[in-house]
Amino acid sequence: MKKIQTIALLLTLSLLLSCTILLTSCAKQVQYEIPSYQGLVKDGQTKAEFNQELFYRNDHKIDDAADPFVFDNTARDGYYYLYGTHGDIFCSRSKDLMNWEPVGNALDIQDFVNNQPSEVRKTVWKDIWAPEVVYDPGDGRYYMFFSATPDVDTNVTAGEGVMEGSYKELMMVAVSEYPDHGFVPVNFMDAESCGEENLHDFNTTTGVKDSETGEYLPAWPHYFAKYLLLDPAEYMAFAEANGGFRGAGRGGFEGAIDPHPYVDENGDKYLFWVDSSGSDRISVVKMINWLKPDWSTAKILACHSFYTVEDYFAALDGEIVENVPYELTGTSINEGPAVLEHNGKYYLTFSVGAYADNSYQVIQAVSDNLTGPYRKLTLEEGGILMSGELSGSQDITGTGHHSFIQAGDQLLMIYHRHNDPIVGGGARNPAIDEIKWITIKDKYGNDLDVMYSNGPTSTVQPKIEAFSNYKNIADEATISGHADAKYLNDGLLSVYKYLNDDFGKYIQETVITKTTTFTLDFEEARDVRAVMVYASKNEWAAFDKIARIEFVCIEDGKEVIYFIKDVKLSAECYQANDYDGSIFYISPGAAAYAEFAEMNVKSIRITIEVPDGQDSVGISEIRVLGK
Repeated sequence: MKKIQTIALLLTLSLLLSCTILLTSCAKQVQYEIPSYQGLVKDGQTKAEFNQELFYRNDHKIDDAADPFVFDNTARDGYYYLYGTHGDIFCSRSKDLMNWEPVGNALDIQDFVNNQPSEVRKTVWKDIWAPEVVYDPGDGRYYMFFSATPDVDTNVTAGEGVMEGSYKELMMVAVSEYPDHGFVPVNFMDAESCGEENLHDFNTTTGVKDSETGEYLPAWPHYFAKYLLLDPAEYMAFAEANGGFRGAGRGGFEGAIDPHPYVDENGDKYLFWVDSSGSDRISVVKMINWLKPDWSTAKILACHSFYTVEDYFAALDGEIVENVPYELTGTSINEGPAVLEHNGKYYLTFSVGAYADNSYQVIQAVSDNLTGPYRKLTLEEGGILMSGELSGSQDITGTGHHSFIQAGDQLLMIYHRHNDPIVGGGARNPAIDEIKWITIKDKYGNDLDVMYSNGPTSTVQPKIEAFSNYKNIADEATISGHADAKYLNDGLLSVYKYLNDDFGKYIQETVITKTTTFTLDFEEARDVRAVMVYASKNEWAAFDKIARIEFVCIEDGKEVIYFIKDVKLSAECYQANDYDGSIFYISPGAAAYAEFAEMNVKSIRITIEVPDGQDSVGISEIRVLGK
């Protein structure tokens, strides 16, 4: 912080004391060349230093925290809490969604009793995945949903109705009075733990035969069954009523992962989850309370390779249906669900592909009702929402399993990416980028709002506005200088090199073929602190610098111009050929930016040249950080 304050002080002093005064030949205007900071990358470094009062960057801030879920508890204690897949359930907290401090393991599990693993510890043994938390104002408690694989029950033998299987990835719930610690797994055969109304009544006695068929009745005598949120008898009945589970079965304990609790506008509770036998189906059930599903409402919402569940059931009946092309090239999964309501429609988002490689990405489906039916969007409709692969990024891979958070006017996605983009695998860390809503024509020709991600990014971006003294005000300016200048302040970053062309028409760059000056005019003068000019997603159309930025100010009734020359694209944003300096790789969301002492500005003029050897330059966006 001291370094940032020193930079700001030097900028201010330079502005006041060290300006170069020029005179134009025609209007005799006074012009001042002002100093600025432009994201300098020092020798031996790959990333630029930046002012955290203005910017953030998706640096590796939390180690090995896959499947990130951010819970907004700011109304109660001022903090956001992030939970992830990290051995046990690791928790971090933040006040600004950008800087996180570790809290520790949120689960309160007695590890050993008499030098032996406790029953709860044996139940929550491994594969402790994807926790999500919800607060219930009715009882003032926090509910954490997660899945785990219990230790083998050596006291149970097969036969006489015993439900067999691998018993992997079973859903549980823990309760606490606090968001960051003290979560105790619920025992559904103990009324003191779960409440009398929530007790499970599945059969635990083996050797009991059906009086009519003579077959053994299903039995679950396993020590860990009592800790499962989904009553195994009820869950098995749900599976059998819906065509069974595809893929490798879990026997009488059908696997359930990636729970997502949701409260609708009426206060009704729902739980979405993934049937992990093949990890290819997303289901939902309405909850009577957070510990008791209403199984009469349970239904399947999405299934891998099918646009709709109706298509899935039709295929089971032997019909030929249209498959989802972008789901046919990777691992067969639909996992990590999250739900958003927007303008009366519901959006179900989830991950497809293989988490260990770059096929992992987030897609979106839409419905008129919370519980479906949902239809996955086509590529032409922007079906893929977040993808390192589509962006062509070399430093961001495996983008998936996400959650959303609304911070002020901004909708943000928190997702994970690989620690090492070359190695991939299970080591992942969280990142955060902005989501925008755009209106398209759907496959039927109707207007439809869909989500678009201004990411993934790994370079300097504007600080989340709810936690900054400045915000992007470029969209409040009238922009001119080119027929397609409107694309420069539409709020949409062009970050996907391989975006479907039909959908790409909604995410346009402004393309110039000669030196061009763009003017942003504000209705009233605004206090401005930084300017960012985003380069094209395409290396062959990228600029390496902004020739000139002018700031038109009114001082003592006169127009005064301050200017900055040669604002270079930060070296952290691209790689260039040694022999001619041409750009052969550019990072998604790359921008040239200049930070300077605050000025009261009426207009901004930005001049961009076409580099020698290029036919054109594409500009994705202009952002002005001001008040």
